[in-house]
Amino acid sequence: MSPRVTVLMAVHNGEQYVRQSIQSILGQTFEDFELLVVDDASTDGTAAIVESFGDGRIRVLRNERNVGQVPSLNRGLRESRGPYVARIDADDTSKPTRLQRQVEVLDAQQHVALVGTWVDAVDERGRRLGSLRQVLDDYVDFLYRTLVMQVYISHPAAMYRRDEVLALGGYDEEAAPSEDKDLWRKLALERREARIVAEPLVLYRVHAEQLSQTQTERQLRLDAESQDRFLAQLAPGVAVTAVRQLLAGDPAAWERDAHETVRDLGAVLAGARTRLRLDDDEARRLAERIAARMLEVASAQPWKSGARLVAAEAIARLPEHRREAARRSLAAAFVRAPARAALRRSAKMLAAGGKALPLHERARRIPLVRRLYSRAIGNR
Repeated sequence: MSPRVTVLMAVHNGEQYVRQSIQSILGQTFEDFELLVVDDASTDGTAAIVESFGDGRIRVLRNERNVGQVPSLNRGLRESRGPYVARIDADDTSKPTRLQRQVEVLDAQQHVALVGTWVDAVDERGRRLGSLRQVLDDYVDFLYRTLVMQVYISHPAAMYRRDEVLALGGYDEEAAPSEDKDLWRKLALERREARIVAEPLVLYRVHAEQLSQTQTERQLRLDAESQDRFLAQLAPGVAVTAVRQLLAGDPAAWERDAHETVRDLGAVLAGARTRLRLDDDEARRLAERIAARMLEVASAQPWKSGARLVAAEAIARLPEHRREAARRSLAAAFVRAPARAALRRSAKMLAAGGKALPLHERARRIPLVRRLYSRAIGNR
């Protein structure tokens, strides 16, 4: 009889942490699973450690040669027997109730294809470095977060429906090491929903050897390319790169004419409504959240050419009862702008042992800025 969950791990030379990772899976309160380990031609003690458990729930596939993590994951995905697949990396660990909580979500909500959890990042010694905390309430929430590149579902904390991922072709090996985010976007395009269990159930280990640390520039580039492909599916023929940059808050967005970018963003939203079959309420809620995001991005750099246009367009798209507050927020951003610049300049001067620059007169009128400025001078 097939297990309900396949826990999928691809590993290459992971002897340092793989024992802890496997132990965390074998200690789950949900017991109807298999742990499928794809050993990507390890040359260290990984294979011996995996075999030492002698647990019938562990199944091992060995690659004859090193092919990389994503091809190994695709092999494991094809060989998995559970209708739900939970990812785990050889250097990460799961809390005992992780599988149980995620299975409960997928069992109860058939329209949900992907479930993450909150994640705590730890160092080599297990000391907490930070955390990922997010909640996804419905499809509009998932779609909005996808559009602004803020879906915080960590790959080793993900569980998804096997058949739906296989129907999409599995992981795109050309997108590695951003294959997970690429897959989340494809699920969003199929109007599948995602949820995040609001409990820290995975410990994500940060160390120098992991792929996300050694391939940072490549990961960022491929992630951007994947996002552009996602946007192009919604609005073919549109200059999606500028739209991506604007929604992500990338300063490069201001290098293009803002009129054109706002126009293209409108095409993306119109395409989303048609392509993703959004009803009137969904389209309205998405448009309002995008407008709020436009205002947020414009307010962060209000002096940039085009920021006023983007802000004006954003305010016009907000419900009437929210516009006055938005205008006040934008005005405050313009007042704060010289204060932020002065603080940055003063911080640089102080770091170099120089004298602090005087605050601009308008900046001196803001109590918070005065306190921060005084604190910086006092901590020289």
